Amino acid sequence: MSSTNPKSPVRFDHRLIKKVLSTMDKVKVVAIPSEFSRVSRVFCKAGGSWERLQQGSQEEVELLRRVIKVAYDKGYLTRKEKWGG
Repeated sequence: MSSTNPKSPVRFDHRLIKKVLSTMDKVKVVAIPSEFSRVSRVFCKAGGSWERLQQGSQEEVELLRRVIKVAYDKGYLTRKEKWGG
């Protein structure tokens, strides 16, 4: 199995990014592994810790949500097309 499978990513960070995206209203993106990897790197550079996040740190969840929102707003995540709108 490969981490490039957008339906069930193997990497923890990609799975969690996908999960957080699913909870964010009006933020619909295509699951592209390279873009998720970029979000993961930015999260870490901003002081985020995947270990603390795994342990349930609410501060880490909020930081990840902010990183994802900025990436979405700046166009670093490929948006899903809206059909029939």
